[in-house]
Amino acid sequence: MGKKEFADYGIGEDVLKALNGLGYFQPTKVQEEVIPVALADMDVIVTSQTGSGKTASFGIPLCEKILWEENRPQALVLVPTRELALQVNEDIANIGRFRRIKATSVFGKASFERQKSELKQKSHIVVGTPGRVLDHLKKGTFPVDKLEYLILDEADEMLNMGFIDQVEEIIGFLPKERQTLLFSATMPVLSLIHI
Repeated sequence: MGKKEFADYGIGEDVLKALNGLGYFQPTKVQEEVIPVALADMDVIVTSQTGSGKTASFGIPLCEKILWEENRPQALVLVPTRELALQVNEDIANIGRFRRIKATSVFGKASFERQKSELKQKSHIVVGTPGRVLDHLKKGTFPVDKLEYLILDEADEMLNMGFIDQVEEIIGFLPKERQTLLFSATMPVLSLIHI
């Protein structure tokens, strides 16, 4: 059997065109495992090291499944740091660019007001750090009524940095009916986060 290609997963032309432009021609191991399961709306728990292509493993299914016409956020990607929020936001924007997917990043030490106004406009995917995401949820500036996907990226790092309570509180705001994907470099994280 030949090596898999992204087209084998039934991904649409717009996302395939973006992947080609990014030089992504064949899925990495983690992408091969995650993409078909994520596209099938199943919850996923993945052990994956940095640099394995995990952002695209959730970014591709998100960009494929997001309804462009819906203006409210449909996905939340929680990350431990501002740097990762910016990187994931950029990766998702690149993968979803021909579908005109709008990703918004929210993190501390940046203007809350500016983020609030971005969240008021069309925003399909929110990428953020736990503290700032929780701020927006508590103040009602991040609507979650259309949210269908939750990604916990580098969940072990979020625990190491003491974000567990905030993550739990955020999950409490979200619709119960949703797909959850958890990525972690180590597995002990599972006993601590109730997804």
